[in-house]
Amino acid sequence: MLSIGNLLLRWASELGGGKVADLRAGVARTARSRGIPVREGADGRWLRDVSALGHLDVDWRQGVWSAAPAVLTRVPFSDGLAVVVGRRTASFDQAADAAAEKWAELLWVENEVAEGDIPVPDTLYLQYDAAERLSRDAEHLGCAYAPCAALQAVSLLPEIAAGPAAAPPGLGNTHTVERYNSQRREYEPAHGYSEDGLYRWRSADWVRLVQIRRGDRFFSTEHEYGVYLEHERLGTGAMRWKAEEGAGRQRVGRLAVDWGAPLPPLHARAAVLCSGLQPRFHELAQTAGYDNVPFAVAERLAASLHQELEIQTSDAAPGKAE
Repeated sequence: MLSIGNLLLRWASELGGGKVADLRAGVARTARSRGIPVREGADGRWLRDVSALGHLDVDWRQGVWSAAPAVLTRVPFSDGLAVVVGRRTASFDQAADAAAEKWAELLWVENEVAEGDIPVPDTLYLQYDAAERLSRDAEHLGCAYAPCAALQAVSLLPEIAAGPAAAPPGLGNTHTVERYNSQRREYEPAHGYSEDGLYRWRSADWVRLVQIRRGDRFFSTEHEYGVYLEHERLGTGAMRWKAEEGAGRQRVGRLAVDWGAPLPPLHARAAVLCSGLQPRFHELAQTAGYDNVPFAVAERLAASLHQELEIQTSDAAPGKAE
């Protein structure tokens, strides 16, 4: 019997695409029907996380989503491990089961989720001996092949920048204006909006707008980009990298990102595809940790977000650079 996370992915894969609002409602309804105590916003986080895992493509601004094509891709510096991302229809699962019986070494790994969140799909790995055979293996599984999706994704990351100029809050909705507090990592009611900062409010039709103010002008943005634009303005950091300690593993490590500074969708996918797994959430350090991230990838992720990447040694205190 499929787990709830795998069942939801199969359902989305068979649908193929649609409106974000409809998918969120279906995900939340299914989770509650299975007795999962769903926290507020868990359906949206499920879409975000499954998108980062490479299974769904989500256009939050337009409010639409689609199932990504099934792709077999190598995990960087993994010594013979590839991961399958994208849609998982019933026919794909049947092909995977048949491959596992006849020729493939497939590993299903459960992803961790925070309490009150909706389980995401298991990660599906293929163990291989010769990289030159992966294209043929992908064909037998019924999916495409990409040499290393993580490295390809990071090479395409855009530099963050303010969006187009936008109108300030209207007189009828100034009471909904909130300003982001980077120290508390949350939006707070704003008594005004004349200072530089990251703001959000409700439009006349009650759509949530997120904008940054610079000087006397407002610019459209997304929450994740806006947070990093604020870090740039304030000169604060939210990203750290620590090399693995095993012999020959110094080129890869763990990328730690502060809870209050979630990676934008494309950046999150590039970081997740370095391991194929959900980030690990650390309550004490209040960070999300991405494993098996090459230093070059971590540097590029930070640079595109206008962050100075902190490098930690094994005995460094949290947040202390080498």
